[in-house]
Amino acid sequence: MKMSYRHDYNKSQQAFTLIELMVSLILGLLVSAAVMQVYIINIKTAGIQASASELVEDATFNVPVIEKKVRLASLGLANKVKDDQPGAGIVLTSANNAIEDGDGYKQLDNLKNREDVDPDTNLPKDITIGGDSVAVSLLTHTGNQTSSGTNNEWTGASNFDSKSGQLTIQYRAPQNMYDCEGKLVLGPRRVEVGGVLEAIDGQVIIERFYLRAPDAAKPTELSLYCDAGKYITEIMDDYADQSLPDKELPTSVEFTANNIIKDFGDAGAEIITNVDYFDILLTTMKDKALPTTADGDNTLRYYTVEDYLALDLDIKPAIVGIKYGLILRSENAVLTSASPTEFTVLGKKLNLKTASDNYIRTVVESDITLRNASYQNK
Repeated sequence: MKMSYRHDYNKSQQAFTLIELMVSLILGLLVSAAVMQVYIINIKTAGIQASASELVEDATFNVPVIEKKVRLASLGLANKVKDDQPGAGIVLTSANNAIEDGDGYKQLDNLKNREDVDPDTNLPKDITIGGDSVAVSLLTHTGNQTSSGTNNEWTGASNFDSKSGQLTIQYRAPQNMYDCEGKLVLGPRRVEVGGVLEAIDGQVIIERFYLRAPDAAKPTELSLYCDAGKYITEIMDDYADQSLPDKELPTSVEFTANNIIKDFGDAGAEIITNVDYFDILLTTMKDKALPTTADGDNTLRYYTVEDYLALDLDIKPAIVGIKYGLILRSENAVLTSASPTEFTVLGKKLNLKTASDNYIRTVVESDITLRNASYQNK
């Protein structure tokens, strides 16, 4: 006898209910949200770490360039650094802003050549650019001063509510070397003076550190630049001879006279990118304006350029160091909450001009003692 079986398809093919589908969808969304949250956290962390590494790299490898240069200030030139001292390593004055004494008589300035005296005035001759006294906007400034420079001169460029400063130094090349723009500068060499071959000192390097925007269309993207020039002080028979170094070296800048600064006042070379603020203070010690203790007052004191220039000549101390401060910014913005907009640099509170842009920033400050600092107060 044959037996037949009938399968009940209505009972075996059962689907998910609407409630089950909704629960599954919600669970899937929760899992996806958790995964996305972990992903976003990882992206934020990676961005912060990368930005922090950029700042550490700049602070470790690029910022020390300033310190190496400032430690050379006054080398082979003046023993003291003051605004009325020819050849001073920190260049504060030229014939355009030479200070005056109490009677209104102009004093010497930092850009005079002691080796070359004017027979009519019996005073050291000016060191000029193309025959004109060096513009004040190319000298050392602090951010509290009024800026009047244009183009590549000091304008006080800053991304904070206080202007940036400018540091201008000078020193003699102790040997054949390269300035901050990578151009050859000659050290001591032999030239003809009065028909006799004599040894002369190295060329004088003048360098200034300031902020500018590499791209004028992006005025808030600032970098620290160094503009370098050079000049010679010696009188010689043929100035073309002094620019010829050893055969294996390229020809240096050609001079046609002494006391003329060459290649100074252009944009210079970019040495640190993404710098939002830069300023300096002048460091002095044994300030005669302060009460003297029994063992002598060796207290360090910091001045802005404006305050230092305004001191009475009788109590003005020599400058023994420089304190600089700058604010570095990361290359890229990070996915994080609002970044700080207020920083303190050189004892001054600064506020970012624009709202938080999610860049990471850090403050770098350092004290640099000048050469012969102990001698300068004698």
